[in-house]
Amino acid sequence: MSHADHDESERSKSNPIARFRAGGRAADAGWTLSGSIIGCLLIGYLVGEYFDSNPAATVTGLIVGLVVGFYNLAKVMRIIG
Repeated sequence: MSHADHDESERSKSNPIARFRAGGRAADAGWTLSGSIIGCLLIGYLVGEYFDSNPAATVTGLIVGLVVGFYNLAKVMRIIG
């Protein structure tokens, strides 16, 4: 960690605005994770109903949602630091 990163980290600990912004990013990450999982699960269910391939399509949608959700979560957490 460089000296500039350390100084910024110390400022964010004492600055309530910076903590609020970091909390907002964390909440955004949570909503992104749950939205990805629920959205892909729903799409998988609807595709399964249309093509009469439930539960395989639903499980596939769930897996895709988990992968996409955790990828976005990792991306946001990398930004938060």
